[in-house]
Amino acid sequence: MPASQQQQWQRIAPTKIIHNSGGPRFATDDWPFLYVRNRVIPGLAIRSIALLGLLGLGMVYMFVPRNRGGMKLDGRMFFLGAGFMLLETKAVVQLALLFGSTWQVNSLVFFTALVLILLANLMVLTAPPQRLFWCYLGLLLLLGSAIAIPLEVFLNGGIFMRYVVPCVLALGPMFFSGVIFARSFSDSPDPDMAFGSNIAGSVVGALGESFSTLLGFRYLLFMAAAFYLLSIRTSRAKPAVAPLLPRRA
Repeated sequence: MPASQQQQWQRIAPTKIIHNSGGPRFATDDWPFLYVRNRVIPGLAIRSIALLGLLGLGMVYMFVPRNRGGMKLDGRMFFLGAGFMLLETKAVVQLALLFGSTWQVNSLVFFTALVLILLANLMVLTAPPQRLFWCYLGLLLLLGSAIAIPLEVFLNGGIFMRYVVPCVLALGPMFFSGVIFARSFSDSPDPDMAFGSNIAGSVVGALGESFSTLLGFRYLLFMAAAFYLLSIRTSRAKPAVAPLLPRRA
């Protein structure tokens, strides 16, 4: 590294970095991959994605009910599941970087996510039906803010900037996503297929986490935003019963 930066590092032991092309890429908070030389998806990860994807398709083909005319994927629920899995991954990584990668931090993240999902369901049960436009707008605004604001901003400051703002940016989208999921599920004419589609989307989102070695964790939210935008554009079958939402929602 340049001589001006050598004093910023503490020498632990002699080491040698082998890098055949250009300078070595150092790990950062957004790209903490010591085992990858450049922004690429390792071959092992690609093979694992292909293998798990084929196994998943095989399981679906084996167990899908034949007497129902095959599998009718609910596109909206599928993309909601994929996007939520990426939201959860980004929240765990971001808050672990800010507050420490400990079991307490991870437990609090998952506990808060479950509480937000519970609050979203209670809101759907008690509040009058509304258009999902505002939920999508709030979700995408928080995602855009999390992408635009670098993590270093939250390393200094008072309680508000140190704790409140990063937690809202990391966990807030889960509430809006939970409201969208609950209202879409209540409007589904085929609940079991809707739930199965959501689980399948979660598997795709989990496999998509491998793109963090290519994009970094911060820009992994672009994929989450793309999944949610696809859920907006995905049409669903008309419900067989009276929906809880206006059809235009």
